[in-house]
Amino acid sequence: MSPQSKHKEIQAHVATVCRQNAYSTKEEHGGGGWRADVLATKGLAKVAFEVQLAGQSLRRTIERQQRYARDSVTCCWLFERPLPKLSTERPDLPLFYVSQAAAGEFHVSLSGRNEVPLTVFIGEFLGGRIRFCPTARTKVEQSLRLVFFEMKCWKCQTINHIYYSEGTLLAACNAVIEPEEGLWESNQIEYRPEIVAAAKRFLATPAGTHLHLGEIKRRYSRTVNDSYLSFGCYKCDSIFGDWYVMEARMEAGYGFGQVARSEGTIRLAHGIELPIPHWCFSVGGDFCDGSRSD
Repeated sequence: MSPQSKHKEIQAHVATVCRQNAYSTKEEHGGGGWRADVLATKGLAKVAFEVQLAGQSLRRTIERQQRYARDSVTCCWLFERPLPKLSTERPDLPLFYVSQAAAGEFHVSLSGRNEVPLTVFIGEFLGGRIRFCPTARTKVEQSLRLVFFEMKCWKCQTINHIYYSEGTLLAACNAVIEPEEGLWESNQIEYRPEIVAAAKRFLATPAGTHLHLGEIKRRYSRTVNDSYLSFGCYKCDSIFGDWYVMEARMEAGYGFGQVARSEGTIRLAHGIELPIPHWCFSVGGDFCDGSRSD
């Protein structure tokens, strides 16, 4: 399909959905220094859609966006390729990426968090179920994969089994939540009570009864002259320093010393909220900043 044909087909799909949502719809409609591929109007609301399959700079895109804003028109951009120099999603620039699946259907990606059919996306955008959120908050239910691996006690030489969480925590719209974690701090995901409880449940199953996991608790470290949450030896209770745990975890990531895996779901008692600005797609009605769709 030629770029011109693809552009026309996408534009036609957008216009059709706008009309289906009771918007007065015009294609190739011009205004004061702008020309929208599709302009949808309902009452005081004016929404323009720009299908941008050819390359365009960030500066040029912002200039065109400002012309729409000047005339109180919300403009939604559908790019085919990533926009150079756009490193962070912006509240003044609703910009998404359109692609064509093997079956011919067009899809829209929200920066990899969600991918939906083009026709669904347009209806959701018009309905206010895609909005900008300055923060991202973990959803209550999370998928969990724990990888257990061997850890030899530095003091008594006993083989222990500790674990790491494989995967990421996700917000309501699948935005990735990556809390800051540093050595000798107590905010590591593996130490969260819900994950510790999940690990203990696995140890009580036939697949985990052969594992030896020491208590996760605060222990004193001479290295940092302080106490912090840590893994420790189940036999002599010696601290497993975070530095050595990190080294063992890196080796386990390549398959060395892995002994078991556990998969399931957990419910977070206390969520994590981070300043992650993004265009949020509310699937169940909740947005990442705690607001709800109308």
